[in-house]
Amino acid sequence: MTLSDLERLLHATLPGQGGLLSVTVTDMPPQEASVHALIDKALEMAELKRTALVSVELPLRLYSGLEADYAGLELRDCGRRDILRFVYDCTQAMA
Repeated sequence: MTLSDLERLLHATLPGQGGLLSVTVTDMPPQEASVHALIDKALEMAELKRTALVSVELPLRLYSGLEADYAGLELRDCGRRDILRFVYDCTQAMA
């Protein structure tokens, strides 16, 4: 998934209808820098749409360096599945 694909998807779906919204990327980028860019875009869209990105699920064994860069964000290990999942809480309106 490209940055522009993710941006269009999140722009169309956020803030959602309330509750949790999960967006899953099943084609993981091979470079950690690309994963960084997708997480940054997900955070940027959350701020723009005034909602909360509450967690990111990814294969931490492949991208362990991300934990230090996103200390305020819950990063969950997806285990052996190579996916990237963004979970938004659309009930948390941000001021």
